[in-house]
Amino acid sequence: MRLALPQLRRSRQSGATEGEARIDALMAIMTSLSDTCVLSRAGLTGLETMQNGARSVLINGGISRQEGRDALDVLDRNMLSLNASPGGAADLLAATLLLDRIANDATPLHSLI
Repeated sequence: MRLALPQLRRSRQSGATEGEARIDALMAIMTSLSDTCVLSRAGLTGLETMQNGARSVLINGGISRQEGRDALDVLDRNMLSLNASPGGAADLLAATLLLDRIANDATPLHSLI
């Protein structure tokens, strides 16, 4: 959460769409997570591919920029070739979005369920 929430907010503030901001937050998670889903399917090579590829997306400005989208395409192809899916990162993105919603919404939590 220490990477994902700030990235989500930075991307929104820089003019990214909500979908783009969420993907950027996912990339932030993927840069540092030891995702067991990726490790079990593709080993350390897959984990390094995921982390370095996600880092490249963000270094290139996130997916609201063409360079970031190009880096995401490379990451996607590499992950597919390894048959690796970052399921752990996806779970943490869901938790990030819930925390963001709670922090930014006056709606009582019980009414969201």
